Amino acid sequence: MITVGADIGGTSARVVLFNDDADRGRAEGAGFPMRTGDGDRLATVVAELARPLLLRGRAVRADALVVGAAGAGREAERHELQSALERQRLAWRVVVTTDAELARAAAFEGGPGVLLIGGTGSIAVSRDGRGTSRRVGGLGWRMGDQGSAYWIGARALEAVGAMHDGLGTVTHLAEALCTAAKVPGMAGLIQWSTTAKPTEVAALCPAVLACAAAGDSVAAAVRDDAAAALVQLAVAAGAGPLPVAMSGGLLAPDRPLRDRVGTALEVQHGVTVISRAVDPCRGAPYLAREHTR
Repeated sequence: MITVGADIGGTSARVVLFNDDADRGRAEGAGFPMRTGDGDRLATVVAELARPLLLRGRAVRADALVVGAAGAGREAERHELQSALERQRLAWRVVVTTDAELARAAAFEGGPGVLLIGGTGSIAVSRDGRGTSRRVGGLGWRMGDQGSAYWIGARALEAVGAMHDGLGTVTHLAEALCTAAKVPGMAGLIQWSTTAKPTEVAALCPAVLACAAAGDSVAAAVRDDAAAALVQLAVAAGAGPLPVAMSGGLLAPDRPLRDRVGTALEVQHGVTVISRAVDPCRGAPYLAREHTR
């Protein structure tokens, strides 16, 4: 069975050609979230990456194309993107899901489990042995993304603001955030914060974690609260009865919060934590087979 898997994130796109479960070629490019009206544009991105792989694999069409796209959580966006992909004639069958669900299928080889993602945003997605799915978090920077890089950056800015007003503890985060934001002093940071995009706030996260590692108590409290929030997402999605895999810029192997979150899940909640890295596109063959039953 020839399957094309596409992992479309907010900034990057990865496409892999599989022959059964064997990886036969990969391509990468720029990506963007699926929004209403963007179906044709996003389908073109997928096609431009997938067609050279199909040609090298001597296939006119794949048996299945499985696309996991950021922003495809609602039925309207999924339907729009699926229709646009079908018009590209890349495969005989097209399956559209979210990037998180594609990664979850990869992490557990199509079986039950919870995938906890911590990056610029955060989300936990799960499926149990009966096939029941659950999603916790992923509501965006205004309503959710607990424990994410954005969340950490925003809490650090609040802590610095509280210190500035004499309402909070003195912290080295003030200097660290000014350096990270490339602004001259507190006045510059205040002005910067009023127009900073969520991705720019998230980019403060490494500076916060570096301060925490250096012993700053305020930064350490932000870091520990973020880890606790991520644990809470996983537990709410079913961790405990179900095993947990982790991915994203904060939780992938060798990333800054992985050990802290993994240890808390194991020790405090008795969760089995999967140690291997998650390659989202590897979820495509499992989801393709699931949708042909």
